[in-house]
Amino acid sequence: LIQEAAKYIYRLDSANSKITIDKVASSLPGHPVVPLMEAVFILWREMPMHTTDSVFFEFEDKLKEVIRKSQKMPDEYKAEKIFFEMSARGFLAEHYADEGAYLKALGEAHKTYGFMKDGFKMVSYESEFLLTSGLYNYFRVAYPDKHPVYKPLLWFFKGGDKEKGLKQLERAGHETIISKVEAHLYLSYIYLRYERNPQKAVYYLEKLFTLYPENSYFRAKYIEALIEGSQLEDIPSLTVELRNHSRDYYQMSGEVFMGIYEERFNNNPKYAINYFQQAVDRIDKLRGHGNHYVSWAFLGLGRGYLKSNPDRAKKNLLKAKDFAETKWVKKEADRLLEELK
Repeated sequence: LIQEAAKYIYRLDSANSKITIDKVASSLPGHPVVPLMEAVFILWREMPMHTTDSVFFEFEDKLKEVIRKSQKMPDEYKAEKIFFEMSARGFLAEHYADEGAYLKALGEAHKTYGFMKDGFKMVSYESEFLLTSGLYNYFRVAYPDKHPVYKPLLWFFKGGDKEKGLKQLERAGHETIISKVEAHLYLSYIYLRYERNPQKAVYYLEKLFTLYPENSYFRAKYIEALIEGSQLEDIPSLTVELRNHSRDYYQMSGEVFMGIYEERFNNNPKYAINYFQQAVDRIDKLRGHGNHYVSWAFLGLGRGYLKSNPDRAKKNLLKAKDFAETKWVKKEADRLLEELK
């Protein structure tokens, strides 16, 4: 039933998700898996979701319910007890960190750390701990390297191991039940944003997109990976669903992807500029969502105006740096700004 519910959640099938979660609740009354699945359902229904979104408080309440119910479980279910509370606190810490609420994120991380240490010991016989152990081992090294200002705040946490973390995440993608999809998604994110290995990202995202073609978030990430790997020919057909989506985030994503397609594949800078401009015109409606793609759009506008309108190019390239979430976008913007001098 849990696997069936997960299938419907990732397919964004609200009706069948609710029916199946209700069946799980009937079979496992009072179990923390139920509010965890409800929280994951909210997360994927609203993806991408920020802590400023009103629905986040509903999500947060469900995770707090997971924590309360986990703490009430008898000690004979220690592994489950630890897994569910750690998962809930991990979701909270991740969202707080994404929003820049680092003290709240660190607070949740400190509470989670004791469970993490238990999880490290259990990972050899409880495969669901592969995801959290892998994430810890990888990001304990990678995150402070990318954000050195936070290194002094992490002295409390034991050192990680990036290679070991990647191997654990890859195993989680094969061996787990609850964590399988999340493992694939995290691996793709790591290979896109940290390791710059788009071929590996395509491998994981193609699996997710094939299994869950209705999931617009998987679609957008899959297209991002294809672009990073210079596989541009299918972008027009793949972006139709995004460009016709009801949410501005996905419309913006589709416009950015089409701008890149027109610029690189069709060599049509005029059409590219139109798509990039449509994308950045949505900024006020995005409420902080999609900064990475917005930085791509400003970078594209900077390239498009580089020769015809240097002042406008400079303005857009500086905006690209403001919105950039990766070093390579900042580096490319700096390179183009140098050309304008």
